[in-house]
Amino acid sequence: MKIVEKKIKQRIKFTIKRNNLYLNNNIASKLLQEHLKDLIFFKKSKIIASFISIKTEISTKFLNDFILSKNKTLCLPVIDERNDRLIFKEYNSKTKLLPGKYGVMEPRYSVKNLIPEIIFTPCLSFDESGFRLGYGGGYYDKTFFYLKKNKQQFISIAVAFDDQKAKQVIHDNYDQKINYILTEKKLYEIQWKFYS
Repeated sequence: MKIVEKKIKQRIKFTIKRNNLYLNNNIASKLLQEHLKDLIFFKKSKIIASFISIKTEISTKFLNDFILSKNKTLCLPVIDERNDRLIFKEYNSKTKLLPGKYGVMEPRYSVKNLIPEIIFTPCLSFDESGFRLGYGGGYYDKTFFYLKKNKQQFISIAVAFDDQKAKQVIHDNYDQKINYILTEKKLYEIQWKFYS
């Protein structure tokens, strides 16, 4: 079976699993910030990218409110069709959001493009080696590759329910590892060297 077919199979499995986990969404999503508040890198970071959760993703509402309450500049991803990757635009409570390519709410007309120091990402599944299973568009992977190639330092954190953990996420050479996984139960730190 080809890697693409294996990824599709794994996406179906973890979409079903996540749908069942969503029943505890409000409780779980309120616990995310507890694992961040004492982290030195979080305290020092000024610009943080998050996302507006959709469907049965663990809710980022409380996480995003927490980021703003700490006087951080919050930005959200917008798909840049010209370059087939993400750009990050400033967001606050007054920013108008519009549905983007996949129905994800985006601050498309926000003036500022920002380079985040921390990037929170959605995922269907993750493993403790640092691989995340996305939705198949590859936007985060292409963006991480682009930022690293241009020597932009950032910390990547996948956000998920703890039970979305897999023994091994199917991956290929295009998939970029992440630094941490944030769940309602804990913050997983991936043991590998991010910058060369």
